[in-house]
Amino acid sequence: MVGTIEQLREAILSENPTDQQRAAIFSEELEFLLRAAPGSGKTWTSCRRFIWRGANWPHLVGGLALLSFTNVAIREFGMATIKVGRRDLLFDPNYVGTFDSFVERYILGPFGHLINGLEKRPRLFPGPRPSDWHDKKLTTWRDGTSKKRIPVRAWEVIPYPDGTRVRFKTQGGNEVSGGPAVEALLRRGFYTHAQRVYWACKLLVDRPHIARVLARRFPEIIVDEAQDTNAWLLILLNMLRDKGTKITLVGDPDQCIYEFSMADAASLSNLRERWSIEERHLDESFRCNNQIASAVRSLGGNPGFTGCGDAMNERHGAFVVRDVSKTFADGVATLQTLARQASLNPASAAIVCRGRGQLDSIRGKVNYDKLQGKTKELAIAAFQRDTRHDYRGAFKVVSRVVRDLTGDDPLWERSDEAPHTPEAMAVALSIWQFTKDPDRLPPVSQIGKEWIASVREHLATLINEIGLKCDAKLGHHIRKTGLADDQMALPLFDAHNAFPAARQDTIHQVKGESIDAVLVIGSSQFWNSVVKAVGDGNSSEDRRLAYVAMTRARHLLLVALPHGHFDKHSDTWVEWGFRVAS
Repeated sequence: MVGTIEQLREAILSENPTDQQRAAIFSEELEFLLRAAPGSGKTWTSCRRFIWRGANWPHLVGGLALLSFTNVAIREFGMATIKVGRRDLLFDPNYVGTFDSFVERYILGPFGHLINGLEKRPRLFPGPRPSDWHDKKLTTWRDGTSKKRIPVRAWEVIPYPDGTRVRFKTQGGNEVSGGPAVEALLRRGFYTHAQRVYWACKLLVDRPHIARVLARRFPEIIVDEAQDTNAWLLILLNMLRDKGTKITLVGDPDQCIYEFSMADAASLSNLRERWSIEERHLDESFRCNNQIASAVRSLGGNPGFTGCGDAMNERHGAFVVRDVSKTFADGVATLQTLARQASLNPASAAIVCRGRGQLDSIRGKVNYDKLQGKTKELAIAAFQRDTRHDYRGAFKVVSRVVRDLTGDDPLWERSDEAPHTPEAMAVALSIWQFTKDPDRLPPVSQIGKEWIASVREHLATLINEIGLKCDAKLGHHIRKTGLADDQMALPLFDAHNAFPAARQDTIHQVKGESIDAVLVIGSSQFWNSVVKAVGDGNSSEDRRLAYVAMTRARHLLLVALPHGHFDKHSDTWVEWGFRVAS
């Protein structure tokens, strides 16, 4: 452990913080907005601020909370705190964790049973059982086409604040009268991820003394990646601040790309004005070279954004390329050429796509999209595993299919009530092993006829291993319905064999990362929206997505522009500082 406060200061200073970082870390102010540019070390600075405040703790009771949104950031906080010899700060009375875990541990865990007079504390919904689909109390309705009403289940309903009212919508944004269904789900002991903080806020509104206790428990809170704070979390922070908690916000409005989960790019500026707190800056990137930072600066809202030095190679910097291929082959080929000329390893590059459709198109041709029912769900699980390496997502899909096929077996209720028992863990392990093993859940490279027969056989074996019974013959569920005869002789997914070694991901998946060379792919509509937003001075979601994608690049940034957009707007990109790749 670092012995004295002065020794701790010297330990932090030995890591060579910038003047802006140093000012934020050692500030005497307990509340400010630290607006941090991409790659400027905001998580690093948040952590050192936490260490410094924790070591200089002036309060007689309570502790300091450091909150973020990802476990990756939390692990970084822990390792950095240990590195400077202050492991003790990671434990009570302090708290370092995600917002979700904070809400679970300090609000819903101890007090959740007080919501609407529940008999026991509710918990996260594990997924619907077959009987849940037929429970009228768990169903609401939305208007569809041709005056048809479409059922919406309670676990699909998202509460959101609208002024002083609470409204409800689906993931697709359709309004529903979902209050009774969400309450019915809670009475059964469950809430979803999207409903969790809503219930926490309702609890604190109904019982303000709990908010006062929580504010005494945490007199100071540091929020990392504050731009991702959604509407309910903002209400929660406001309630704690009203009860006395001092809050430091660290984030970048230009990197707010989670509007689908109710994050608002204007929230940081609004809080700064509402709370009358100072705005400070971290402008220097430790990631991008000056050429990339200069070109991308036009897409952001921070005119002070700078790079970490000039490019080391004439092929390092920001480029655009005209792409006439529907599969973005021109962009991919140019990335390979530029990376080679820039002396960069193709394996250290990434192809970053605006959406899943573009990501799938550069990987290959999907032949299973006409499949129906549970067969298609399992094909999607295999695709997630094989092409996206999303084992967790694939596991969730397979688990849902197995639950649906095996009905209301008491085993599921026991597993949901006690997920850490040997019985429940054995079930999860069996499904996990099935999902990971391509000899059991066949790969999407297998032809349709063989894939369907194989998955039916191995799924039956899995159900028997777990000790469950299928309500109907698997042949009634796992079949070729929707797949044409000619597709039965084709692979479910026909991969592009000539694909480069570069990683492929969506913008959301690479957020927070640093990558040597980046190719950004999007549709003409997307790039038209970006150019228009910059021209109009608007902070649109498309503009912020483009900004986040481009600021992942260390040495080489290439933007593949569809020829229709390129022909109209290439001059604009050149004005911003991009070079046209030949």
